[in-house]
Order: sequence, then C-alpha cells, then structure tokens
Amino acid sequence: MEFLNNSGLASYINLGNTMTNGIITIYLVAALASEMAKFYKKNQMNAILISLLAFFIVTPLTVFEVGEAPVEAFTLQYLGSRGMFVGMIVALITTRIYVLMIDKGIKIKMPSAVPPVISSSFESLISFILIAVIFISVNFIFSKTGYGDIHTCIYTILQQPLEGASGSLATMLLICFIGEVFWWFGIHGSNVTSTIIATLYMPLAIANTQALASGESLPFILNSYFLNIYKGPRHLALACLLLFLVRSKQLKAIGKVSIVPSFFGISEPMKFGIPMVFQPLIFLPMSLAPVICIAIAYFATVIGFLPRVAVDLPWSMPPIISGFIAGGFAGIIVQVIQFIAVILIYLPFLKALDKQKVTEENEREEKLQPTA
Repeated sequence: MEFLNNSGLASYINLGNTMTNGIITIYLVAALASEMAKFYKKNQMNAILISLLAFFIVTPLTVFEVGEAPVEAFTLQYLGSRGMFVGMIVALITTRIYVLMIDKGIKIKMPSAVPPVISSSFESLISFILIAVIFISVNFIFSKTGYGDIHTCIYTILQQPLEGASGSLATMLLICFIGEVFWWFGIHGSNVTSTIIATLYMPLAIANTQALASGESLPFILNSYFLNIYKGPRHLALACLLLFLVRSKQLKAIGKVSIVPSFFGISEPMKFGIPMVFQPLIFLPMSLAPVICIAIAYFATVIGFLPRVAVDLPWSMPPIISGFIAGGFAGIIVQVIQFIAVILIYLPFLKALDKQKVTEENEREEKLQPTA
C-alpha cells in the first residue's frame, strides 16, 4: 500500500472501484429499467433513458470551486450505495408510467412511411416530458422540506433503519435459518432469501469496499460479502461425514457423489439424495449449521481476531481459499473451527439416520434372499 500510494498508482487502481461500486446506482437504474421494460415487452432503451433522466433530476447537484469559477457536479455520495434505494424506486416508477402510457396509446403516432427507429423516438417523447415534469415537481417539493432532497429523506426514513436492522446479528441469523427451512421443504432457500439479502446487505458491502479504497476503517461487520464467505463449510463437513463415517451403502454412495461438489458449495446431491428434504432427523442440524457458522465468524470479528470483509468472492469459492483471501490465516482458522462445529452438530443426528438406513437396507436384503 505504501508503494502504491507513493508511486501514484493507487489513484489509477482506485479508478476501477470508483467506476463500479462508486457509481453502482447508475448501473442499477439502467438494469432494473431494462429488465422491467423487457418483461412488459416495451422499448428497453427508452425505459433506461427515461429512468436515468428521472434519477438525475432528483439527485442534488453540488457546487464546487474549481480555480475561480464555481462548477456544478454530482458527487459520488448518491451515485454509490447510498443512492440505491432511490434508484430502485425511481426505475420502477418511471418504467411503469412509461409502460402504462404506451399501453393507453398516449404517444405521438408517426406515419407508416417513417422508419421504426425514428417513430419509436417520437412515440416516447410525451412519456419523457411527462415523467420529467413529475420528477421536477418531486424535486421541488422535497427542496421545501427539512430533508432538502428525496435522497436524504429516503435514507433517513427507510435505508438508515434497514441498515440498522441489517447490522443486527439476530437479523442475519434469522435469514440464514429461514433459508434452510425453505430448503427442507424442497424450495431453493437461497433464491427465496437472495432479494432480502441484496436489499439489506449489499449496500453495506459496497460501503466497506469504498471505505477500503479510501483508506478508511471498514464500518460494517455484517454484509453480503461476509455472508457468502463465512456461511460456513457446512456442505463439505456433511459430505465428509457421509464418506468416512456412515455404514449405510446409500449414504456412503451419496457421500462419494457429493464430496467434490461440496468443495464448491453445491449441496443438491445431498439435499435430494439422502434426501435432506422432509427428513425429520436432518431438519435441526441443517437449519442450525449456517446460524452457528455466522455466529462464530461474527464473534471472531468482534473480538478483533478476524478482519472485517470488503472483498467480493463468489459463493462457490472453496473454503480455506475464501477464508485466506478474505481474512488471511485468521480466515482459515475460523473456517476450520466452523467445519468442526458443523461436524459436531450433524454427528448425533446423522448417526441416528445411518442406523435407520442400515436397518432398512438389511431388511431389504433379507427379503431378496431366496427361501429354502
């Protein structure tokens, strides 16, 4: 870091972070408007442009002194993680208004001889004007309040309390528990909870990354990066138990199939092979494993043993490697402790399940034996 700062390379490297996390709300607005327009089978480019227009209208400009001349510009404050909630709201509202106006036929109709590219631009012109007027009015209304702008209002009323909730260990543990309960019912728990996790914890993760790039202390322990890395090597632990501990032929076979995928966080062979779904003996350890793992990593961070996370790693990154990249040797030690904890959680329940499976297999073999 000292070399990068002294050589001036740090500013160039940080440019990558500034142009991604630093203005992530712009990408979010464009992506959300595009997907929504695609869903309603409307012009995606028009939806993107209208949404960006509305977002920039309600985003306050700041006056800077450059030399002797004042310059108006957008700061990164509301283009990064802090503006994500306003960006989502604006993209959804503007695209829905645009879709509604096109469906109601409120558009400029051009003669059939006009090329489609040109006529499409004119068709959306009324939508552009109306949405611009609406959001200029919104901007004026908020400027007369104590908040000054919609960003400050939304951040104070909605985003700040949500960040407070997401900063609570109990909230993350509850989300992890609920996700595993869905899995037990055969529903993809990660997909169900992903929207909640992204809403609550992605802004905190981006704030940590921006703080790291600025050389500041990381403000948040709990974030989406932390959850991906320290949810625990629970699948690997269970696969190892199946491979090396059980006597049941079925469970051992599942262990052989599952061991390699489990290194990469893939648990479906065990979920539907044991099966874990609707298996009463598996419900408790399956639901508690990620909860215990997150609690271990959280308290290791609180006492200062584990550094806070500001690096985004894929959920499929194998344990030990992910722990080392995110937290050095402390990350490895924490993941090893998590691995042992998961084994201890599963052990008594898996022994009972193994005994049950062995009995079933023996009974099945006896039935297949030829009678004298």
